[in-house]
Amino acid sequence: MNTVRLFGMMLYLFLTVSPTSARDVEGIAAVVNDQVISLYDVDQRVDLFFASSGIEKSAEMTERMRQQVLRSLVDEKLQLQEAARVEIQIEEAEIEERMELLAKQDSRTLDGIKEFLKDKAIEEDTLRAQIRAELAWNQFVRRNFGGRISVGDMEIQEQYEKAVKAVNQTRYLVSEILLNLDNFSTEEQVRQISGEIVEQLQSGISFPAVARQFSIAPTAAQGGQLGWISADQLNPRLSQVVKQMQVGQISPPILTTGGVYILALADKRAGGNDTSKNKFDVLTVVFPAAVKDKRVAEFIDDFKTCRRAQGAAKKMNASMKRSGLQELRNLPANIARAVANLEAGGVTPPSKQDDATNIYIVCDRKDNLGIKISREQIADNIFSQRISIMARRHLRDLRRDAVVEYR
Repeated sequence: MNTVRLFGMMLYLFLTVSPTSARDVEGIAAVVNDQVISLYDVDQRVDLFFASSGIEKSAEMTERMRQQVLRSLVDEKLQLQEAARVEIQIEEAEIEERMELLAKQDSRTLDGIKEFLKDKAIEEDTLRAQIRAELAWNQFVRRNFGGRISVGDMEIQEQYEKAVKAVNQTRYLVSEILLNLDNFSTEEQVRQISGEIVEQLQSGISFPAVARQFSIAPTAAQGGQLGWISADQLNPRLSQVVKQMQVGQISPPILTTGGVYILALADKRAGGNDTSKNKFDVLTVVFPAAVKDKRVAEFIDDFKTCRRAQGAAKKMNASMKRSGLQELRNLPANIARAVANLEAGGVTPPSKQDDATNIYIVCDRKDNLGIKISREQIADNIFSQRISIMARRHLRDLRRDAVVEYR
């Protein structure tokens, strides 16, 4: 970079900011195409990472994170510069809206998240700057690459058929963090930082918070959640790992050509629909010993609706109890066994209990239909994956062509 130009830029900064701000920017961490990233910017972003992720702050981890954060800030400068080139501007209202969403995800109010930042001595502008870069880059990527992506009907159908087939396979509730290999200078740094993040996640820090802060996967905005999937829907390397994981476990770092993955397994289900989650509204009618079996049989034969049955049972001095819609697994075992195969309007045969006669009537039934598969959602997923790949490639091109001077 031209020395005279750099000196002029530094003089301008010194003369146009307050004394405190001048001290903040006099230490330069990097210059990206003539735009400065200060050491203060790096420190604030590091503090934001530790505060939002819950990862324990140590001198060693802080130093490693400074390198990671600086690379992220360089990328953000490049992204903002590229967005500005095509005249993309992010309104303050858009940033505020995203902050409200982040607050909601962390069970806070907008004022609560602002107070949280203040308590941690983190300037609100640090978070706002990160959000601005994210929104601008997303808008740039969709505007410039969205029209180039075509998702065909045959492709959607193929994925739909795979998803239908997967319903009968074991399903996993998985979340992911994808670390960008381009943000690490050496393989040793990849191992150190990803290993430390895994250790912290295993100690109980928030997986969604780390995913939102660090992951480059399309799921980052949702805290990394992939939802219910079969192992076959994952990269083969990830599939092998997920099949061996226990519920509640965090995976070790998984190196792939796309980056370093960290997975969390929240739950696991056997294939097929879970009939124990079918819901039944059961009316239990208990006839006293004085009611003859013939009259009970006539009651069953005359059954039309539960409301009518309740009126008739009351005239026979029978006691009644109605469950309301409940999952089969939550009903008393004897009732669940009796009604499991009955449809709505079904009545069980009479059963003797002490001196009384019991019958169970299914007033309503709603079956668990399992995971609903949407072709529209499949198309959106394919689109998101492809545009994410194109965005990463373009960012690599920007890095290659940029003039970046680290201090």
